[in-house]
Amino acid sequence: MKLIKTKEENLEENYLELHYDKIDEETSAVLDRLRDTLRYIEGTFEDKKVTIALTDIFYIETVDRKTFAYTKDMCVEIKEALRDILEEYSNIGFARISKSTVVNIYKIKKLQGDFNMRVIIFLKNDEKLIMNRSYKNEFYERLNKLQGRKTK
Repeated sequence: MKLIKTKEENLEENYLELHYDKIDEETSAVLDRLRDTLRYIEGTFEDKKVTIALTDIFYIETVDRKTFAYTKDMCVEIKEALRDILEEYSNIGFARISKSTVVNIYKIKKLQGDFNMRVIIFLKNDEKLIMNRSYKNEFYERLNKLQGRKTK
């Protein structure tokens, strides 16, 4: 299989295009991996049912027994519990940072140490989240695994 990457200025959205004669095992494995990242979740926004791509979610938070997924423009109430989100989607970049919050690792701009061994997470939408120190080791293990690095 050959990979051709082309940088195009001013694209509104990145896209992938697949050219094939037949789908072999290698191509099938790549497509399986992509299918995981191209999944959607349903929720409610301003009393309307909406469907959002998991890749659009910056973080998910539980407040007063309700779960909310935050995108660049919306705060969508979803039915899934945080533990279910982690079970289902941790392999595509979701990691717990506190008892009530899960972050999409791919939406992180930078990490910065804070008092009491906590970490400030700066997201690409300019929001800040605080990672509780008790989730720090697990978070960095997930981050290293997603980046293909070996953990201790």
